[in-house]
Amino acid sequence: MNEEMNGETNISLEDYLIIIKEKLWLIVSITLMAVIIAGIASFFVIKPTYQASTSIIVGKPQETASGAAQLNSDVMMYQNLLKTYTEIAKSDLVSQGALDKLHSNLELEQIKKSITVTPQTGTQILIITAKGKKPEEVFNVINAISTSFIESSKKVYPTGGDIQVMDKAIMPKNPISPNKKLNLAIAFFLGLMVSLGIVFLLDYMDSTVKTESDVEKYLGLPVLGVIPRMIVEKK
Repeated sequence: MNEEMNGETNISLEDYLIIIKEKLWLIVSITLMAVIIAGIASFFVIKPTYQASTSIIVGKPQETASGAAQLNSDVMMYQNLLKTYTEIAKSDLVSQGALDKLHSNLELEQIKKSITVTPQTGTQILIITAKGKKPEEVFNVINAISTSFIESSKKVYPTGGDIQVMDKAIMPKNPISPNKKLNLAIAFFLGLMVSLGIVFLLDYMDSTVKTESDVEKYLGLPVLGVIPRMIVEKK
C-alpha cells in the first residue's frame, strides 16, 4: 500500500486483496507468459534425453574362488575390485572398444561423456549408464560398452574377479528429461510469485491519493465534501 505521510501504515489482508483485484490482469498476464515460455522450451526447444543402464556383478578372483578367505579380507578385496573395475569401465580402452563395435559417427569423447559408472555401496555390483538424444543410439552404446568392458577387463586384469552382466539394458521408451509437467509447475509458481512482487512494488511506489478513504487513512483528516465527476455527452 501507499506509504503514509504521517506515522506508519497498517496494511490489512483486505488491503492486499484489493491490490490483487485491481492488478489481477497483470498477475494473470505475467504468470501466463511464464508458463507459455516454459512450455515452448520444454516441448520444442530442449531436446529430450534418454537413458539406458546395465548392471554388472563382480565375483571372487579366480585364485581365491575355492578358498575360505576371512570376512574382512573379502570385504577389502571386493572394495578394491570395484574401484579397479570402475576405473577400467571409464577408460579410453573400453570406450574405444565400444566405438569400434558401433561403427557409428560418434567420437571417443562423446562416448566417454555419455557414460556414467556407479559402484553400488555395500554390494559387488557396478551400474553402467548411458545418456543420449536418441533411444536407439543410447541402447546400442550401453550394450557396446558392457561388452567392451568385459572383454577389456579380462585382457588387462586376467587375475581379477569373475565379472558378468546381471541385468541387460532395455530400449528406453520415454525420455528422462525435460520433465515437462515439473517445468510448467515451476514456471507457474515463479510467474505467480514474480507478478505478485511486481504488483506490490508498484503499489508501494505509488504515492497518489485516489479516494476519500485514502485522505482519512493517510492524512488523518476528515472528508468535508466530494466533487463529483461530470460527464458531458457530445451532441
